[in-house]
Amino acid sequence: MIPPAPVRMPDFVTHHGPHGLTMTASVLATVPLVQAHLAIPLPLHDRSDLAVLDVLAACWPDLPACARFEQSGGAVAISRRHQWLMLSLSCTADLLPLLADTLAAAVGAQYTDDQVRIAASKATQQASLVAAHPSAYSVRRLWAQFYGHLPPFADPAPAPVHVAGVSAQQVTEAHHRCIDPERSQLVVVGDLDPAQAFARLDAALGSWAAPPHPVAEPLCPPAVAERRIVTHHRPGWQQTHIRLAAGSVPRRMPSAFAAAQVAALILGGSFSSRINTALRERHGLAYRTTLSLGDHLEADVLQLEADVNPSSVVEAMSHLFRLLEEFATTGATDRELASAVGYIMGRHALNLGSHSGRAGCLMSYLTSGIPLSGIAEAPEHIAGLTLSDVREAALLYHPERMSGVVCGDATGLPDEWF
Repeated sequence: MIPPAPVRMPDFVTHHGPHGLTMTASVLATVPLVQAHLAIPLPLHDRSDLAVLDVLAACWPDLPACARFEQSGGAVAISRRHQWLMLSLSCTADLLPLLADTLAAAVGAQYTDDQVRIAASKATQQASLVAAHPSAYSVRRLWAQFYGHLPPFADPAPAPVHVAGVSAQQVTEAHHRCIDPERSQLVVVGDLDPAQAFARLDAALGSWAAPPHPVAEPLCPPAVAERRIVTHHRPGWQQTHIRLAAGSVPRRMPSAFAAAQVAALILGGSFSSRINTALRERHGLAYRTTLSLGDHLEADVLQLEADVNPSSVVEAMSHLFRLLEEFATTGATDRELASAVGYIMGRHALNLGSHSGRAGCLMSYLTSGIPLSGIAEAPEHIAGLTLSDVREAALLYHPERMSGVVCGDATGLPDEWF
């Protein structure tokens, strides 16, 4: 097999403005577009924080500045992803001044009773939709089992009743506490001159100030010591959700994390992975299987999902146990390793070649606290992996290290598994 080509480090410039915001610009002039990602950490300590900050996020798309930006041909996307409020703006390069003004309007937003009432109504509707979906129940049960309780950052949505009661005063107070430039990151990628872009952004964001008393970030709770996979009876469900999780290597350990990424991809992270091939393709037991590594505050966690027919749960769990134990015992084959390395290297290069992909890649490193030099170093670690490295990572995913839930019609199923 031809070895993958080395990934070229993208050019970037970092700037710390008078407002305290860290800004990173990268020139990508393939098309005359600009993409900006702003990530603001949200200190989610309890269910009230979750509800109030989701309403705050729902206020921003309706700001007059966002409407003007979209009417001029720009695109706005706002979401909460775990403990991060993410604002994404994209437009043609000539609209960079308008992009800067739109960012300034969002971080300097004022909230009226009418605005918050409309946003709370939208957020309540969204929370109700999430609550009605079976996957939300499974996700909540998984992380409650993994951590011993459900941390706010891991909750897919607040309770609708909590959202409906959020007031403009609560949103205003949360904005003043949490929308902090000194803890946030801004990435701008596109057809731009970094020095001119920084000057324009500094001018627009000049009034954004850090709160006098920043809120402390919550610590990631440790996983519970006792590993258990339990059954939750949900009568009438047409599918049964298998949701498993295990602690993984932190991404601040680049060599070990690279091995964990490759191991996860081989085990269940692609269409040709062992779990998908066995459960979905060979035995026809699963409608869907996924496996991924995700960051939970300061920790990294492997999450495995399989949606199966209720009549096939016992067989599916038997195959999963066998696959996990076999992989942890024997590791990967030469062919699996070469294929996984080539896939990850190719995907990494493709991401860096697009505006949204490069912005997302830069932001993922910045929000993880990893030096941007890792963008070039990570592929080197991956390309240098040996079967022994992946075997060591595979040990992390032994079934005895798994916590999780089986949610669905549990008639005839055991209370605990493995």
